[in-house]
Amino acid sequence: MKKGVGNNFKTVLIILFALAILTPLGLLTQNPAFGEWTQEEIKKMLGFVPEGLKKYAEVYKFDLFDDYSVKFIHNQYIGYILSALIGMAVIFAIFFLLKHLMTERK
Repeated sequence: MKKGVGNNFKTVLIILFALAILTPLGLLTQNPAFGEWTQEEIKKMLGFVPEGLKKYAEVYKFDLFDDYSVKFIHNQYIGYILSALIGMAVIFAIFFLLKHLMTERK
């Protein structure tokens, strides 16, 4: 590993951890998060619900954590932070695996 790479990686991890800690700030607003609208909210914003959304609304129902909460932790803020940390870990794992597979081919 190059001399400055370890420090850069550490800095990135600190920034990502700080962002994960700040994720519950979204709970302070009454508005939903971008892209997490219900059909009723879309109808209110657009005046109608697109046909494709009506058709496929029930197909995609994947929630690793229901409403970003964990059943055994009864604190919504901790659930948000845990969801952010797990999401980041999954993304890091995917890119680590891709890096490993790409360097193995050389």
